[in-house]
Amino acid sequence: MNYWEKADHSWSKDSKRSILTPTQKSQSLFYYLQEIGHFKASKPYFTEREHLPSYLIKYTLRGRGELLYKNQHYLLEPGTLFFIDCLEYQYYKTISDEPWEMDWVHFSGGNAAAFYQEFSKNQLPIFQTTNLPENNPIHLIMEQLLLLQAQQNAQTDYHSSVLIHQLLNELLLQKYQQDFTYKAIPTHILRMKDYIDRHFKENLSLEQLEQIYHINKFQLTKEFSKYIGLPPIKYQINKKISYAKNLLRYSDTSIKEIAIDIGLENSAYFSRLFKKNTGLTPSQYRKIG
Repeated sequence: MNYWEKADHSWSKDSKRSILTPTQKSQSLFYYLQEIGHFKASKPYFTEREHLPSYLIKYTLRGRGELLYKNQHYLLEPGTLFFIDCLEYQYYKTISDEPWEMDWVHFSGGNAAAFYQEFSKNQLPIFQTTNLPENNPIHLIMEQLLLLQAQQNAQTDYHSSVLIHQLLNELLLQKYQQDFTYKAIPTHILRMKDYIDRHFKENLSLEQLEQIYHINKFQLTKEFSKYIGLPPIKYQINKKISYAKNLLRYSDTSIKEIAIDIGLENSAYFSRLFKKNTGLTPSQYRKIG
């Protein structure tokens, strides 16, 4: 599968673009830039490509564009951001009479793939920011990144990596805030969370929760994961492990007694579960505490 691209380069003279060639060291250590720019692109500006090993974030400031990605069309208005994997086929273009003005960045490295998967888990490559694009932290970070490339020095790759990570975190933070507020979490999910918080030492099961809340266990798991971030049983296990950590670090309670306290009669199973979730055995965790 070979990379290919078709494009029209109808961007203004005051548009900015920086093409980078990261070192092997930067690629192995950091998030790294491949290209970055700020364009004012008039019709018939477009880009069509596939099989490019890169992630692309493009943030519309003014004008309008259109994106075709995974067989779906998306309107790109001021404040709209898209985040795509450029290995997939993509086609985007200016559709407004005024120039389509946007920030954009091609990047890779670090946990870029994981951030992309998290961003796109609702199957949408776009989201609409709520405040004015010019004042949005996403725009300001991308502006900093672009400015940084004009002042290259020995630390530029490191500082770029920090800013890319900041950009990805800001992007997800804004998206999460739009998905729901705490008040928007369904009452039955909040009640279930409170129940698990109070009964986490017990051996709960999805079947028990299904009977208590009269919700199919599969739907229950889906909703709890959406609003709390973890399936209910995994959430309970994390509560057990966090409670055990506190006892291991700040008490002389034996490992066997801790296991029994959190509802795990088999201390060997507790040790395996603890190591699976922390990377350390209870004994090792106690020593480093």
